[in-house]
Amino acid sequence: MNKSDEIILKADGLAKGFHFEDEKIQVLENIQLVLEVGKSISIRGNSGCGKTTLLNLLSRLESADRGTIYWGEFKIDASLPCSSNEGVRRANFLGVVYQAYYLIPELNVLENVLMASKLAGSDLKSSIERARELLDKMGVGNKEKQVPTKLSGGERQRVAIARAMINRPKLLLADEPTGNLDENTGGEVMELLLKSCDTEKTALVLVTHNPSFAQKTSESYFLEHGKLNLI
Repeated sequence: MNKSDEIILKADGLAKGFHFEDEKIQVLENIQLVLEVGKSISIRGNSGCGKTTLLNLLSRLESADRGTIYWGEFKIDASLPCSSNEGVRRANFLGVVYQAYYLIPELNVLENVLMASKLAGSDLKSSIERARELLDKMGVGNKEKQVPTKLSGGERQRVAIARAMINRPKLLLADEPTGNLDENTGGEVMELLLKSCDTEKTALVLVTHNPSFAQKTSESYFLEHGKLNLI
């Protein structure tokens, strides 16, 4: 395997600004990032510095002003809207874990996890087996018939991690996954997240305010004044 084969995510020259009245605020400028297969990086920075915006660009939920993104060998012009072809590829290539969980309240735990596999067009029977396996690993296997409103915050995030992992993504993006949890629960959830990525050989981009969580990743970055700097 040569070096290029090992790269699962690359960002080259990403830039993003927002217009506020007559002023343009440059949030990200010339972001350069390389992540290898199975590795993990953390990104810290002050509130409002653009961490979530960067994850949205990497996942193609937003378009950049300019720049290029590579999902493995798949090259993307980041300034263009996400195409339907990219949407299908994204469902199989990456998973996302949000601070606010974003579970569907009308669906039970198992159905929420399976929703991601349906978007990817996966076989239902094997997806159910995979979902139950992940829920067991997350410690919420006995909650599969519960609706999200009956779960604690920590349980909801464990379900959200299972949903993000069901399609065996090569890349996981996690945006402050413990931000709504108390310190002890947050620590437990973070350990589960890191262990799951290590076991599944899934590369991880972790946005966090917690320095101790950041130190657990392969590399740590700090986002400031639109620049991503290796710590």
